Amino acid sequence: MKFIIFLAGAAVGFVLGSRSGRKTYDTIKRQVSGFTHSEPVQQVKGAAGDLASKAASELGDRVSDAVDKASGKLDDLTGKSTS
Repeated sequence: MKFIIFLAGAAVGFVLGSRSGRKTYDTIKRQVSGFTHSEPVQQVKGAAGDLASKAASELGDRVSDAVDKASGKLDDLTGKSTS
């Protein structure tokens, strides 16, 4: 039953998409492209990239510290020396 509903939805979408045509598609594509390449959006993308980079760096530092700490504890438990 779900498959039939899916096929009906796909058929309706195809018919409506065919009727709107290439011109409407090109118009929508041009508007989206203009929006995504606008200065405010580019600023947000840059800020998000900087934030992600900083967060990844901090996470890497935390993981490294945790590995060092765990390695030290493991060495203490096994009686191995790090020198």
